[in-house]
Amino acid sequence: MHQKSNIDLLVVSCDSYSDVWDTFFKFFFTCWNDCPLDIYLLTNEKTFDQSPVKSIRVGRDISWSDNLLSGIDQLKKDYVLLLFDDLLLNKKVSTVYFNQLSKWINNHDPNYLRLCISHKPKYFDDLVGRIPNKTPYKTSTMPCIWKRSTLKKILNKSESAWDFEINGSKRAYEFNEFYAVYKNLINYNNGIIKGKWRKTIYEKTKEYGLDVNTISRPVMTSFEEYLYLLRKCRSVLFNCLPNGFRRALKG
Repeated sequence: MHQKSNIDLLVVSCDSYSDVWDTFFKFFFTCWNDCPLDIYLLTNEKTFDQSPVKSIRVGRDISWSDNLLSGIDQLKKDYVLLLFDDLLLNKKVSTVYFNQLSKWINNHDPNYLRLCISHKPKYFDDLVGRIPNKTPYKTSTMPCIWKRSTLKKILNKSESAWDFEINGSKRAYEFNEFYAVYKNLINYNNGIIKGKWRKTIYEKTKEYGLDVNTISRPVMTSFEEYLYLLRKCRSVLFNCLPNGFRRALKG
């Protein structure tokens, strides 16, 4: 039996990524076929006709942040679980674990709960830890749950997702109650890097029987993927550093 939740799920996208939608949701429902949330897809003018997904159309693609502001205004619940169209789930999601986190949110009223491990948070209780206030990438766009009212205050118009992770993190310094899980609820792979399918992900889409258009969106070469993985390793090592060192390096 599903527990009622005060959380909507929003997949952040735009019409220029409409070629990715079938792939995203194939991976999503393979990994979380008993998702108890209302599921929405953020688009511009197009719609995605696959139940139970509902499209939220925001009109002309002005910027990432403008689209998101308009989209979350159309949601009804106090919290929103944000996923992004190029992050493809790769492991079964535990709805039992999600329900535990949902109950925790109802009891603690956080501003933000990160659903993946990036660096170890400070101990708060046995379920989640607190993110230190001046942590770099405090507003990371990896899978997370936001209090909608707080997200609206931190978002600025005309920003990209990358701007938001940097500048939004600084704006978030005035907000407390940012938390992170100790173990991943959601596991994923970056499916698209700089507009191209990762080669390993493209091979996985063929296993799923998906017809991916590689003319409009090409596949990375093996060398391009190798360079991406090197950068990713560097990022993982950076996140292992203490907060003070990371702030100094970013500064």
